Order: sequence, then C-alpha cells, then structure tokens
Amino acid sequence: MNFDASSSIDPLFSAVVLVAFLTIYHLIQRWNNSPRSERNEPPMVSTGMFETMNACSGSKLPWFLLDEAKSCGSVYRLNLPIPGTPMVVVTSSANLAREFLNDPLTTRPRQIYGSLDLVTGNTKSLFTTEGKCWHSRRKGVASAFSSKHVKRMNAVAVEKAEDWIKNKLVPMFEKGEAFDVGKEMIGITLDAIAETAFEYTLSEDEKSMFLHELELCLREFAEKSFANPFRGLVGLLLPERRRAFVGGKRLQALGLKILLHYRRQVHPTKDTIIDLVANNDAYENDEERAADILVMLIAGHDTTGYTMAWILKELAKNPDEQQRLRDTLRASNFKEWSQSEYLRKIIREGIRLHPVSAGGPARRIGRDFETKEGYLLPKNSIIFNAVLAMMRDEDVYKNADSFDPSRWDNPTKAMNDAFLPFAMGKQNCIGQSLANAELHCIIPIILSEFEFFVVEEGTAEFFLTLKPVNTMLGARRV
Repeated sequence: MNFDASSSIDPLFSAVVLVAFLTIYHLIQRWNNSPRSERNEPPMVSTGMFETMNACSGSKLPWFLLDEAKSCGSVYRLNLPIPGTPMVVVTSSANLAREFLNDPLTTRPRQIYGSLDLVTGNTKSLFTTEGKCWHSRRKGVASAFSSKHVKRMNAVAVEKAEDWIKNKLVPMFEKGEAFDVGKEMIGITLDAIAETAFEYTLSEDEKSMFLHELELCLREFAEKSFANPFRGLVGLLLPERRRAFVGGKRLQALGLKILLHYRRQVHPTKDTIIDLVANNDAYENDEERAADILVMLIAGHDTTGYTMAWILKELAKNPDEQQRLRDTLRASNFKEWSQSEYLRKIIREGIRLHPVSAGGPARRIGRDFETKEGYLLPKNSIIFNAVLAMMRDEDVYKNADSFDPSRWDNPTKAMNDAFLPFAMGKQNCIGQSLANAELHCIIPIILSEFEFFVVEEGTAEFFLTLKPVNTMLGARRV
C-alpha cells in the first residue's frame, strides 16, 4: 500500500467540506438546545474552535487544560464541535470530579473513546464498553488482582528489575553510557506483565513491534483523534491514519497469538488475567478476548513504567532528596524497604507532579449538574476531569510545579482529595494495587547501589499517557 501523501488536493477539499457541514450542524444543535438566557454556563475558553481542536488533539493537551484553568477557573467550557453533546466542560475541581466519577449515571463517551477500538483491531474492549458487557468483563478479571496474585506478579517484576540492573545498567555504567529512562522502565514492566498476567514471553522482535505499532496507533487514535471528530470521518484519506489501521491489526494478531499460546498449555496458572479472559463467556468471540488482552497488556506496563521513569528523573534532578531516600533505606532491613514512609512520599509526589493520566478521564454525565458557582451542566454533557491541572492547583499545593516530597508530611484534606491518579468510582483503574506494589519495590532496588544524574532533560509528551521522551540519565555507584 502506498502511503505517499504528496498529492492531497481532493482529500483536503473533502475534509474542508465535512468540517463546514458538521460545524453548521453543531451550531444549529447548540442553538436549538435551549435559550441562552435561561442558562448560567461556565466561561468559554478564549481559543477558537480549530485552535481548541488542535490543542486538545495534540501532545500538549494536559498543559493546555492547566493553562486554561488558570485563566478561566476550575470549571470552563471547551470550544469543541462534538455532535450530540450540549456542552463540553473541563474541571480541575477535585470535589466536582469526585461527584462526576461517583455518579452511577456517568458513562464513558463513545465520541471520545470510540476511536481507541481501532487500537485493538476495530474491536470493543474493557476500556470502551459500557453497561452489562463492561460489568461482566470487569468482574470476570477482578480476582486476578487479589493480594495473592499481586504478590506473585510483583515478585516477577522485582526479578526483571534485578536482571536489568545486572545485565543492562551495570554494563552501561562501566562504559560511561547514559540510558533512556522511559524506554528502560517500559522494558522492565512490559516483560513482567507479559510473563505474569499472560504467561507469555515476548521475543525482542515482538516487543519492538508491539511498542512501535502501539505508538503509531495511539498517536493517531488517541492523540490526534481525541477531540477531533472530523479526523475519523475522513480517515482513509489520511496516509498516517491508514498506516495506523495496519498497526491495529498487527496488535490484534499479537493478542490472538498470546491467547492461542495459553490454550496450548497443559497446566496453566489458574486465575491469571489470561485464564479469566479465555474462559469468560461474556465474550462473543476471540477477537473480543484479544482486545482485552491488549488493553490490559498496554495498561499493565505503560502507566507503571512511565511513573517509575518520572520518579527516577525527579530524583536525578534533586540529588539531596535522592540521597535522603537512600540513607533512609540503608538504615532499615531491605525486606522493609517497600514500607518506607519517605519512599511513599517520594512516590506520591512524583505521581502528583507527573501523573501519567495527565489528561484525565472524560465522562458523559447522565443528569443535570449544578456547580457551587451556580453553573448548569446539562445532561449528556462531556466532562474532562483534568488530572494535571487538579494536581498542580496552586490553591491546593503550594509551589505546585516543584518536586517537594515534604509537602506530604502533613497533607491537608484538599491535597488528599485532589490526588486522583487512578480516577475513582466504578470505572477506576483495576490494576492500581499492582502498580503501587511495583513502584514501592522496584524503585528502592534500583536506587540502593546507584546514584542517578540527568544527562539530557528530554521532553514530556502526552498521547494516552504522559511520557518522558529522550530523557537520558547517567549512573554511578555509591
């Protein structure tokens, strides 16, 4: 297939026509919804529709939402053309976000998340289903995250970290080479989740393919299509979108291969994620099972790996905090390291400053809401709960852009309430217990023998999760 986009006059014209048509449709719909005089609406962002679409469909989305919160307040509207939606709202208010997330009528909006089905081969997954289907699938895998299985999976993750130190970090240190902290931490968590949750060992070629195709798919279907409904309408006219469709099919093929590998085992481990998915009658076919295998493979390595990377980067930038943590760990038995109170504060502060779910969960509200400011948020509005803005709110966290673990010595109720990295409510992160266990065990192991320092700062990018890109760290023995 030829992906050359050098001649794109017709696709461009088609896109312009579609944009014009849907914009007019959206404006008429908004006009007919209710008289403006009868509504007390939140303030609208100052950016125009296309500028807003560009900001919300790009890698800097969390910072755009943060900047607008500083200008507009904790509740404001986005100028986005989403048909069937009376209002698109962003909140950085923890109390309001908790109210939305805990409300039983709140659901995930298909207009926002539907494109993520294309990551899994155009098949709905646990991440994009609702109602009875979602409940049956989620309940079906819940026991895989029991304390027994979390302990088992965490032990393997620790082994992978120790192997990485021995076989990669030490040789790099001896050669004086820096390492890309994001890529290296992702390697550890990807190996661990594949082996423990799916009883599958990814080859180097499979890992390379998985990570490459996943990035292509997420950039197209999560980053670029997140708040741009027009992109899906002109999909096959865009070479990069056609290529992403290919990536989704390749990822689906890997999910089916992992499922087939499980079924060929004579004595598979009971109640693992793969065991529970493979034997759950809530799925209509193996394509749906493969979709959930992929979703949990993605979620199981991506969020934890990048969180570890962010924390190691902050410790490298703050050598005094790094040394204090190391001294605290050395003063106790290594079996007690994961229980260190100072380690807990380090991890909590790293997550607050760089929440991997920085864009926050989007939800469709199933009833009218009225905010404390008196704003009316009508039923079926889409709400973005801006996690980065929430956890960098200067009214809640003093010097919010600074890495300061001591802020958690005596946290206020507002600080604790605004700390929502795993969301909450019925659709919260099912694997948060495993993520916390891995963070509290792997970080002290890595820091126990090596001191880290920043060689290259790199950049921060967001597509589905917040990632440190090209952040190079150096290491020396201590």
